[in-house]
Amino acid sequence: MQAFLAFVMRTRLGAIGVVALGALLPLLFWVSGGALALITLRRGLAEGAIVLAGATAVLVPIYAGLLGAPMAVLQPLALVWLPVMALAQILRSTVSLATTLQLGTLLAAAGVLAFYGLHGDPAAFWEGTLQAIASALTDGRPGPEWSQAAAQLAPRLTGLWVTNLLAVAFLCLLLGRWWQAVLYNPGGFRSEFHGLRFARWFAGLGVAAVLAGMFGPPGLVADVGLVIGAVFLLQALAVAHALVAARGWHVGWLVGFYLILPLLLRPVALLGLADTFVDFRARFAPAA
Repeated sequence: MQAFLAFVMRTRLGAIGVVALGALLPLLFWVSGGALALITLRRGLAEGAIVLAGATAVLVPIYAGLLGAPMAVLQPLALVWLPVMALAQILRSTVSLATTLQLGTLLAAAGVLAFYGLHGDPAAFWEGTLQAIASALTDGRPGPEWSQAAAQLAPRLTGLWVTNLLAVAFLCLLLGRWWQAVLYNPGGFRSEFHGLRFARWFAGLGVAAVLAGMFGPPGLVADVGLVIGAVFLLQALAVAHALVAARGWHVGWLVGFYLILPLLLRPVALLGLADTFVDFRARFAPAA
């Protein structure tokens, strides 16, 4: 891994190639985001922007040849790369992972508000989009069951979509931060992630948003609550990793935790939220 990361950081051309190649391979898209985060964290926003511009210039003719749509590159540019670079620059400036994730979450919540302002009725927008997809897949004859499913899913899609974009941006940022530690500060990411804990004011906002979303109808408040509540999954993961390390438990505990995590996303996020007030790491870590 160090050889690969050294190659990314050695020359600008190498970094551009890695970012562009990662964008072309869906299973490696996270590599392009992580590489941009690493470059921005280490060398600043200007260098990250140069690499991004170079990768975009490489991808435009490729997208034109493969898809017949050169401007398709604007989608990952706007939805992934620019947010990742912005987060990396915030982290570079604040040197605080918690502050960076908090700001990123608030910006995502503002994005939900902007989406509502742009579309007026996002549920109608998503329902129309789903119907168009169904028509394309079924030769213009989607069944009634698809219409019913679209009507049920559409009111929740804005929050799910923004949360997914935020998760991708955060994971790319964390990957870049880990790679930075591998190259320049071995073990630094481990201690930084184990200590991740959001501010109480942010957790209070999370409690209000989550409760409003849980007991209210689908809509703006529920979507904002989903976005803010989801980030506390990261704090719960930090708690799990820190406790396993502090108590010397076998790594199998973490493997099991990650295997059941998709079934328990909301309870785990609530545990992360509670940690801000309870501090499970201090309570359950072994006595010195």
